[in-house]
Amino acid sequence: MEHSVGYILGVLVGAAAGLGVVALLFKLKVMDLTFDERQERARGQAYKYGFWTMTACLFLYGFSDQIFGRWCDVLTGVMLCVAVALMVFASVCIVKDAYLSLKEKPRTIMTLLTVITLLNLSIGAMNLKSDRVVKDGVLTYGAVNGICGVMMLTILVVYLVNYLLAKREAGE
Repeated sequence: MEHSVGYILGVLVGAAAGLGVVALLFKLKVMDLTFDERQERARGQAYKYGFWTMTACLFLYGFSDQIFGRWCDVLTGVMLCVAVALMVFASVCIVKDAYLSLKEKPRTIMTLLTVITLLNLSIGAMNLKSDRVVKDGVLTYGAVNGICGVMMLTILVVYLVNYLLAKREAGE
């Protein structure tokens, strides 16, 4: 698959902009990764679950490629596995109250994640509309934004459900 110089430059500029935003968030102390011991233990357990999920998912992806033939680009398949593993990691962290650090403000982080989710889902929808997601029966890299959008949406839903359940328990 050949890409134009403009496309490659766009990807590089987008990656640099993303790294710049993350650096700015750390500098403004919006993202401050300070966790207590209980959260560190919970995150360690979540890492373990995420690691084994990714290992199993990559094995299943490779196995499915051998059995059914090429059904997606390699990078797309790997991103799909990473997304599943991140959903497991984030869900375990959220349920064990170890997703946000002690100094992070939930509303700020959830607003940021909502914006990222909407951007990825929008780009995924545009890719789907312009037939960049599937070519010749193969899932292409154009599906990655949609995959990331669904992953982020799942994480937001888990967070919201957990928040509402905790609020309901506190009210009882």
